Amino acid sequence: MATKVIKDEIIRVRVTSDQKEKLKKIAKEKGKSMSEILSVATENEIKNYEEKQKSYEKICERVVATEERIQEIKLNLEKRKLKNKKSFEKKLKLFFPLSRK
Repeated sequence: MATKVIKDEIIRVRVTSDQKEKLKKIAKEKGKSMSEILSVATENEIKNYEEKQKSYEKICERVVATEERIQEIKLNLEKRKLKNKKSFEKKLKLFFPLSRK
């Protein structure tokens, strides 16, 4: 059996009379109080916010990791380019030796 949480904090909310009537109707149809409806909505909003924060943090971590990987790839490409250039120069010297004076 779940333990009951003591709720001793109060939040006053200003709404239009139309919103209040709609909330009363929803609460009545669900067999709950307006306070229960608002409490659930508050819990959902908190949960959504926390999930978005976690997702944002994960995305930021992925961005950093991706950027680091891109830099590694760029460095490797530059190394290959330099290696290929040196190899090409050696081959050129074999086929076209420079005449020395």
